[in-house]
Amino acid sequence: MGPQLSVKQSDKELLKHLEEQIGFLQRSAIAYDNGFIDEAKRMATTIRILVHDTRQSTSLLTTLGKKDIQFYSTASNIDNGKSMSTHRLVGLKLSTNQGTSEASYYAPLENRPPYINVNKKVVFRLWWNEIIIIDKMRNGFSRKDLVLSVSNKDGGAHIDPELDDNYAALTRYNSLGWTASDSKGINRNLDGAELANIRQICHEVLKSLKDEFPDFFAPDISQNITNADSEVIISTIQFKRST
Repeated sequence: MGPQLSVKQSDKELLKHLEEQIGFLQRSAIAYDNGFIDEAKRMATTIRILVHDTRQSTSLLTTLGKKDIQFYSTASNIDNGKSMSTHRLVGLKLSTNQGTSEASYYAPLENRPPYINVNKKVVFRLWWNEIIIIDKMRNGFSRKDLVLSVSNKDGGAHIDPELDDNYAALTRYNSLGWTASDSKGINRNLDGAELANIRQICHEVLKSLKDEFPDFFAPDISQNITNADSEVIISTIQFKRST
């Protein structure tokens, strides 16, 4: 058998791929918002396909000549406190469902405080490499760090038997330091910061792509955040950050 020939995909085919990838993100976002938070791993893999370029592979947006679009950043300002961790994209909440309560990180989507400009756009390089988490050890994590760690090593497209120390500290050992104590005084670490951040990153990607490719979007499909069976009750929980 001779060498196989390659066949270039047409612009129409590439745009169809983009429409499919947007659909994947939208459906994963809806599933995540309805309690299936592990869908963030699929989001991370799709985001990688859309934007991440390497020597061996080219992202879909680069192939389409659209990598130069600007991306929405919904991050808050950096907290420069030397003894406290910072998470710039997500919030903390307590959800109650059928008499049980659970504290967690959550992706606020457009529901950011008034002082945060949710319509700020930056070039891709700045958006991708912007530090959005700083943990207690002053380790910084960018969108790129989280998306690639989740997709390449932690169950998105691949499961690596070993994780980077800093990522493991963030996701396994609560290096952000946040804990929650409920009305019974039971205290526990808050987990899942990386997944909530991926959900917010997904929101930013969808919002950015909607400006460029509005025909690929159903109305408001990426805005679903509230599970009808849940209620946020801040008065019954105490959040604190360990030093």
